[in-house]
Amino acid sequence: MPSRSASDNGAHRGAASRQPAPPELPPRRWITAFFCLVTLAWVFAFTPTPLVFATVPGIVGWLAVVERSRSLKEAFLWVVIFGAVATIAGYRWHAQPLQDVGGIPTVWSRVLTGLFGVWNTIHGWIFVVLYRVMLKRGRRPHPLVTAALLAACESLPIRMFAWTAGHGAVDVPPLLQNAEWGGVAAVSFVLLCLVIPVYELGRWAFVRGGAAARPKAALVTFAIGAAFFLFGMTRYDRVRAEEADTTESLRVAIVQPNVGANLKREATHNGGRARINSIAAYRRGTERAAREGADLIVWPESAITDAIPMGDTMQTNQYLRGLQYGYLNEVGRDHALLIGLYEQGPRGRASVVTGKPLPSRYNVAALRQPGDMSAPWTTYRKVFLIPFGEMMPLGLSEDLLPQNFKMLAGQMPQPMLETRGLKLAPFLCDEGILPDLVREYVDGERPDILMSLTNDSWFGDTWEPHQHLNFTRFRAVEHRVPMVRSTNTGISAFISATGDVEARLGVGEEGVLVRE
Repeated sequence: MPSRSASDNGAHRGAASRQPAPPELPPRRWITAFFCLVTLAWVFAFTPTPLVFATVPGIVGWLAVVERSRSLKEAFLWVVIFGAVATIAGYRWHAQPLQDVGGIPTVWSRVLTGLFGVWNTIHGWIFVVLYRVMLKRGRRPHPLVTAALLAACESLPIRMFAWTAGHGAVDVPPLLQNAEWGGVAAVSFVLLCLVIPVYELGRWAFVRGGAAARPKAALVTFAIGAAFFLFGMTRYDRVRAEEADTTESLRVAIVQPNVGANLKREATHNGGRARINSIAAYRRGTERAAREGADLIVWPESAITDAIPMGDTMQTNQYLRGLQYGYLNEVGRDHALLIGLYEQGPRGRASVVTGKPLPSRYNVAALRQPGDMSAPWTTYRKVFLIPFGEMMPLGLSEDLLPQNFKMLAGQMPQPMLETRGLKLAPFLCDEGILPDLVREYVDGERPDILMSLTNDSWFGDTWEPHQHLNFTRFRAVEHRVPMVRSTNTGISAFISATGDVEARLGVGEEGVLVRE
């Protein structure tokens, strides 16, 4: 074969040098940053009107970030960044009550909110470690295993906020019904079975290199998710029919006075016009509820902020009359009342600030049976106290809280409340997003109605009242009973056993809802 001359070689090199250079790809870290940004679409699944489709880019971006990170340390860093930014976007309302309730300065309330966001990603770190270990074996995990692993990590009892994939599906009835057999984790699992195959098929179609994608496994996983979706559709129709056919009912009225926390505090400490207006708002709603024939009239959490002695029935009714709530004894002759109030507790240790014995209270839902001044009261005492609001964690002094009393936690077991032969299961504030607590309270029995009494007025017209309502709706599906949700300033609602909101009063509205 003839050899190529030096001039030929030079000409060849010159021609090669004139060829257009291949396009430069963006640095790997920028692509990973892009996927982290895509993951933030997740937040839109938790807006006042949840957009479940936002879960698709959220999960796809999340898995891409986990796989594309060059090291475990880098993956952890992206998870922390995501947690902090997502919390600022989706839970930005959290800082305000730390200031109002806990008396924490503005800067430190923001810092604490950021730390909550980082803490809320610990389950993500665990998922990152386990998922990357599976990838290192050279074969991609089955998408069904990935869905189960992520749902399990979300369910670990280390999260400060109820914010899982399943919560974003609250307005999709066929998905929501799966909470009956496995709570929010089951809804997450079914949703992930529908979403993770999108990521797996995307890798199969567009990505070369790394562990080979598993398209057949993705289709199997999607089929399993679709089967559970069809189960949800069937179960939804059946439960709705059962509710329509029931012959046992209770006519319930919710009183929403639109009296917020700050107004109540002013009324308690300063009296005067603020107290008169607060009492008048509750009276208007209560008397209207009685006129509309309610069997049970429900007030929200901490509607009465004075400390009420609950040990003796006559003393309780007389005490309320002395506080200008005497109309409750009049209305209560023919109507049962469920009221959020503070129960007077024993005096405790001396305050390190004043040196005087510190009074104590329970946050309770108090049920008054119909009758005269001797009508009995029964109570449910709140078990879960909010850190920095109702208690100080880590052994910090209760004197750091703005109120001049110590909040006491109720203890399990507590009996359900009963009226007119029906069992009521009340829970207060954040207890509505704690499925294990509600399950422990009912102790294997099926209540007739769940009663959620809360005070979301600290947060104003933000995402919080909507998120709190949506997260609480899962309890109705889990126990397959209707729910009554009473709040001070909204959102009060009647919720069916399928988790549907049947009627509501919005944020900032004063009004009464009445429903069988």
